[in-house]
Amino acid sequence: MNVMVRSLLLIVGIPTLVATIYFGLFASDVYVSESRFAIRSAKAGASATGLAAILSSPMVSGGGQDTTVVADYTHSQDMLQRVREKLDIAQHYSSSNVDMLSRLDDDATQEELLDYFKEHVLLLRDTSSDVLTLKVRAYHPEVARQLAELIIELNEDLVNTLSSRIEEDALQTARDEVERANKKVHLASAQITRFQNDNASLNPAAESSAILSMVTGIETKLIEARAELGEKRAYMQESSPDVVTLKNRVNALSRQLRLEKGRVVGGEGTQMNNLIESYQPLMLDQEMAQQQYASALTSLEVARIEAQRKKQYLITFIRPNLPDQALEPRRFNEIMTVMLFSFLLYMIGGLMWSALKDHIGS
Repeated sequence: MNVMVRSLLLIVGIPTLVATIYFGLFASDVYVSESRFAIRSAKAGASATGLAAILSSPMVSGGGQDTTVVADYTHSQDMLQRVREKLDIAQHYSSSNVDMLSRLDDDATQEELLDYFKEHVLLLRDTSSDVLTLKVRAYHPEVARQLAELIIELNEDLVNTLSSRIEEDALQTARDEVERANKKVHLASAQITRFQNDNASLNPAAESSAILSMVTGIETKLIEARAELGEKRAYMQESSPDVVTLKNRVNALSRQLRLEKGRVVGGEGTQMNNLIESYQPLMLDQEMAQQQYASALTSLEVARIEAQRKKQYLITFIRPNLPDQALEPRRFNEIMTVMLFSFLLYMIGGLMWSALKDHIGS
């Protein structure tokens, strides 16, 4: 047997034989449970049909950054800890029924367990549709499905928590603004009530307007009385009962007119103009507070609608399946891969050896 044949058997034959024995006799069956899900929000999507219609309907449009968050969370220590609280995956992957090369060490550290978890929990993202494909590898079909369902459940909890937190923060800001506006309305109303109690006046401006109307009426009556008095005097004596009556009426209207004008422009008691000057800023503050309160209520409703529109949902449109046969390892493919790489290594080594001999010979 020449050197080339021995080298071929050594470099290609032995690894292929070892791979054949391992994958043919010892390698444990691996069951893969596959599912697909997506993160969607309430933003309106384009019209489509079939699955695209489901994923882009008005209730389920693209989640964007949340997909990246879910992908990172799936392979995190926090995910691993929460999975272990409900499913003893360490015991499953370190079981004596699993072949030694695939088995998880009994004394594996958290980091080693996380690395092993990442190898057996694959999350693939389709960037065009933003759909996530979850593949869970386990050595028992039921464990594979349970682990896949648990991972989806925990991711859904994460999406709901993040979405609720964002919604609550947005609404809380609007609620705080409504509360501040409400306090301003109550404060303005209390100031007006205090003014009314202190000055025994419900509305100085309205009262002033009423007094002015009354003054106008008195002036009209006074003009009419004076005109009638002048007419009587033209053909009656001053001592005539009609003239005396009209003179008394004119004098009474004049006194009443001076009294009412005094209530407006000043005189005895509180001046109406000063009351109006003090009352108008209070009314302005109340109107502005009421407008601000109405605006805050509108903003709260808009924030509530916007929060609902941005709410995120994890939609699982392909549930984790219960595999009925082991998909891995692909024994023939694995053996052929070992043989191919061994042969490539043999060829590269042979070329390097020939080049080295040529160099030494020269």
